[in-house]
Amino acid sequence: MPKQENVNPFRPGAALWILCIMVFAGCAGPPVVPVSDLTAARSTDAVRIVRAGDSLYTISWEAGFDYREVALWNDLQPPYQLTVGQEIVLGPGSRSIQSGAVTQPVTPPTSELVVSEEPIASSDSTKETGETSGQAEGPVTAPSGDFWIWPARGKLLSRFAPEAGSNGIDIAGSDGSPIRAAAKGKVVYAGTGLRGYGLLIIIKHDETFLTAYAHNRAVKINEGDAVQGGQIIAEMGQSGADSVRLHFEIRRDGQPVDPLQYLPDS
Repeated sequence: MPKQENVNPFRPGAALWILCIMVFAGCAGPPVVPVSDLTAARSTDAVRIVRAGDSLYTISWEAGFDYREVALWNDLQPPYQLTVGQEIVLGPGSRSIQSGAVTQPVTPPTSELVVSEEPIASSDSTKETGETSGQAEGPVTAPSGDFWIWPARGKLLSRFAPEAGSNGIDIAGSDGSPIRAAAKGKVVYAGTGLRGYGLLIIIKHDETFLTAYAHNRAVKINEGDAVQGGQIIAEMGQSGADSVRLHFEIRRDGQPVDPLQYLPDS
């Protein structure tokens, strides 16, 4: 009988094979969405189908367009009511409405939306700013003639760097700490419909400026509410993030701009 060769499972080749198996097995877990994966570059899609929870503002924000442009391309008039299944053209051209679109009004999803039962608190001090690097007590003039203020207290975690995927700033804080409107305006969105933002609030300040407040734990306002600069609009949280923080953006004519160019300096 031929002699059977003993195989050493720990010879160099086998050890390398076992190591590769372990590495690939470790990579098989669920993907993690990075906090910086908030807003994509300007969309190249020609059409966007309206889903439940969408609004003109969120579709425009997601695609990187000014909401006024999108409204013009689709012959939409205020209050910009959309219907589930409707086609929204993302570019100049004739309006196209999907045949057989459901005529059900779009409403924000409420299953994940946590609304505080506390009364809305309107701050009398629009000069209260955070402890974030670069903050100061003096306000600066906003485009509407109001004052921009810092929306939260805390350490500045990240700065505006659109080339790196950061379209705003991130401010650290404690769970449940107040988030304030950076200037007076109207709430045009409150919900969880934008990927990577968690529980999000969008405020329209005038025809040019919008601000966004992401990763909230709870909101203290409703869509359509008028808010004052400094008014508490939410509680800080970590919805859609790996730590407690506020992600804050300013959009001018649909494009992200550096919030630190508008917020008070030290």
